[in-house]
Amino acid sequence: MQGDMNSIPAAGADAIETLLEDHQRIKSLLSDLTKSTQSSSRMQTLERLKALLTVHNATEENLIYPALREVAGKKSESLKLYNETAEADVLVFTLDTMLKEGRDDDFGKTAEKLQAAILEHIEDEEEKAFPHLQKGAQPRQAQLLNESVRQFRESLRFESGGGRAQPGAKTGEIGTQAPMEAIQET
Repeated sequence: MQGDMNSIPAAGADAIETLLEDHQRIKSLLSDLTKSTQSSSRMQTLERLKALLTVHNATEENLIYPALREVAGKKSESLKLYNETAEADVLVFTLDTMLKEGRDDDFGKTAEKLQAAILEHIEDEEEKAFPHLQKGAQPRQAQLLNESVRQFRESLRFESGGGRAQPGAKTGEIGTQAPMEAIQET
């Protein structure tokens, strides 16, 4: 890890390994979210999940899915993954709104829907998309993708108050934690 706690570096040896490590953190946060019953715990976990998903999804949507389409020739698979990510984003928004409005009557049910949707998406990526990309990429293409993922993630910064990824912002926190701390606590 790097000394700048506001950057979100690539955690793995290559692009796919980085995303697989993200997947493990995401699964852990989803498990915590579905098990939590207190609003404060739910909000804290959801904020950490949103921070990680912001970086993870941006990496996939800007680099991995286009590479899947162009390098591996999997246009329909790429589009399917974009759509799955968008559907999960809607559920995250719904959960966030529920917490902010103090409505937790259906929170558990909605959190379970989010968990199921993301776990299915992760399975699609790990069993289909990533192997297609690894098989379809020439060594130089794989090297360039790895470099692009590393540079992209290192360039993301977080703006204070709200966990939004902002290129070039130098400082900030998510809630009361720096982004790397928020993401690494899983």
